[in-house]
Parts: sequence; C-alpha cells; structure tokens
Amino acid sequence: MIDTGRMRKAMHEMAAEKGDFTLFALLRRADAVGGMWDLVVAAPWFKNSTLAATQEIVDLLTKTMGRKALMYFSRVVTLAAEDPTVRFFLRNVPVEDGERRIQSTDLFGMEIEEAIILRAKRPESVGPRRRVAHAMSPASSRSGARKPRALERA
Repeated sequence: MIDTGRMRKAMHEMAAEKGDFTLFALLRRADAVGGMWDLVVAAPWFKNSTLAATQEIVDLLTKTMGRKALMYFSRVVTLAAEDPTVRFFLRNVPVEDGERRIQSTDLFGMEIEEAIILRAKRPESVGPRRRVAHAMSPASSRSGARKPRALERA
C-alpha cells in the first residue's frame, strides 16, 4: 500500500518549490503488476515538453522522497492543464488538499482498481509558494513581550 501521507508531504514540498499542482492523483490500474501505481499530475508551471515535465517530476520526487520511493510507480504521467483527463477530475472529483478515493471504475477506457486524488483544483497563483519575513516591532524586543511569528505563508 502506498503511503498517502508521505505522498501529500512530497506534493506540498514540490509545490513550495515550483508552484501548486492542478492535478495530483495516484491511479492503480487493474492490470498493474505488483500493485504499482501511476502518478498523474498537471501543473501550470510545466513546460511545453511532456518529457521535460516528467523528468522534472521524477527529479522532484527523488529529492523529496528518495530514489527508493520511485519503485512504487509504474509510470509518471504529466498532463497539460486543459487535457480532458484534468478537466474531468476538476469537474467531477474536486479536491483542494485532501484525499478522495475511487474504487473499481473505468476511467478513459482503463480499468482502475483504485484512484487516490490528493489535489484536483486550479491553482490560484502560478509559481512557488513564498514565505515572507515580517519585521519585529521595537516593543516586541523587550523581555516578556510576545514575539510575532517570524515566517508566514504569503
């Protein structure tokens, strides 16, 4: 079984570096050998080349999860944001940051044993999530004064 918590963490780390995904889904086909999964992703920051986008995702997965984690995947599929598959997930299985499971279904002519969708939502902005440092006020430097959080999400 694939560790969805670990996959979600990897998705968040990749998004922090590159930008949010439009689609981040794990699909296990009925004919999958050894229970391996297909990782299906779409993001506005993908270049025009599918091969380059796939290589980028594999590199980011290796960086965030380690090389051994790649053994869970039979393939990594990168799609354009306007691909019919992406539009289907956005319309029928919207997920912002959670987990929706689909069991034993036919998707686009493929028999899917299980699908786990971690994200199916258009990003609000394109690009990496930025962290911004906030200046501390002079009063907060006195002893006993409450200190503001040093970093917050933009």
